[in-house]
Amino acid sequence: MNSKMRNHIEALFEKAPKTRKAFELKEELLANSEERYQDLISNGVTPEDAYKNVISSIGNVSELFQDLSDTEPAINLGVHQKKVAIIKTISIGLYILGVVVFFSFALLGDILHTNIDFSLLGLILMLFIDIIPTCLLVYIANISPKYSKAEDTIVEEFKEWKSDSMKLKSVKQATYSVLWTLTVFLYFLISFITFAWYATWMIFLIAICAQAIIELCFRMKELK
Repeated sequence: MNSKMRNHIEALFEKAPKTRKAFELKEELLANSEERYQDLISNGVTPEDAYKNVISSIGNVSELFQDLSDTEPAINLGVHQKKVAIIKTISIGLYILGVVVFFSFALLGDILHTNIDFSLLGLILMLFIDIIPTCLLVYIANISPKYSKAEDTIVEEFKEWKSDSMKLKSVKQATYSVLWTLTVFLYFLISFITFAWYATWMIFLIAICAQAIIELCFRMKELK
């Protein structure tokens, strides 16, 4: 690799956080810069002009340093990230509330000393409650803003990739939430209808297989 170019990139990362993300980005930047440099040389560009071209195409690396921290303080989160965090917190709370409602109704018969089974009513209420957080998760998966490159530099390409990656992650989480909400619904519904509790647990095995297939589809999308 061109030693002058390597020294320049190493100098750019002197003030970068000492994290795995920063190291991986530096290595990727070195590899991409070397590839661009060699392409320019093979097209007849002089080594000096090729070096200048590659350096100018890198962009402002310091803008990425905040994102390269392994832990990001809450005070540095943007408006969109704060909104997403609040919605996710509310969603988790509603899922927990749904479970509490179900078990409360399941125990209601014993509390009231009656033979009436309130479990089915508790299940229905839980599923109605779970509709809200599921819709919220689907909503935040579709409101993630798409980043548009301000210029054709390696830094801007990284920002665009990160934005797409975060959006894909939100969609994945929403998909899994819908999958497992539907799984729990089918489990209790089929179990109460058939009373075949010894066999209905296999629904969860099917859900695990479905999640593995979904994960594979997302991985393939990431590789495109």
